[in-house]
Amino acid sequence: MLDGMIRKAYIGVATLAVLAAIAPASAGARMQSVEIGDKVCQTTGGGKFVDIPGFPGEKIDRRLLQDIKFLRRKYKIFITDGYSTDPVHSANGEHPRGLALDIVPNFAAGGSWSDIDRLAAWAEPRQNQPRSPFRWVGYDGDSGHGHGHHLHLSYSHSDTGFGKPADTIYSVKCPKPRGGKEPGQGEDDDNGGGVTPRAFELAPIHPESGGADG
Repeated sequence: MLDGMIRKAYIGVATLAVLAAIAPASAGARMQSVEIGDKVCQTTGGGKFVDIPGFPGEKIDRRLLQDIKFLRRKYKIFITDGYSTDPVHSANGEHPRGLALDIVPNFAAGGSWSDIDRLAAWAEPRQNQPRSPFRWVGYDGDSGHGHGHHLHLSYSHSDTGFGKPADTIYSVKCPKPRGGKEPGQGEDDDNGGGVTPRAFELAPIHPESGGADG
């Protein structure tokens, strides 16, 4: 009887090991990106919260670093908050998932609220109808946001828990691999990593839950 119990326990452990081996890839798995539309990139794997260069104390999912570089160059933004689990932000929003940016003008770089107005209008051409890859945009017309206050950008993503990187995210630019540039790619090339464009539908974007995020 004892031998049978030991045998069953061994089989149970072996089964768990097999299940773990075939489990879906986590956010920390090898990063794979594909362009799925005009200025929309889908990236699976590779999620990690990292420092945002030029903004001491601020972090973000590293797969958004190319977007931040693009937004800084084009709209002269200054980031006041990125990844954050502070209760000032909605627990159901994107700040605790490293996929949200709070933005004001970078006055030191010559930025202005007009630049932020242009970014907000591009990200959300109509109120409550953000363009992909954004999930929610907080600006004029949204409480606690707007011209003179701040712009909030939330990115679309697959389901994930509080304080955990999402397995799949959507961004404007495809992130660059850890090694840096892809062969033949310039520093500011639009595809940001030499991925091959593919045409298929963007995954459904779920409406923001839990109210407006900061």
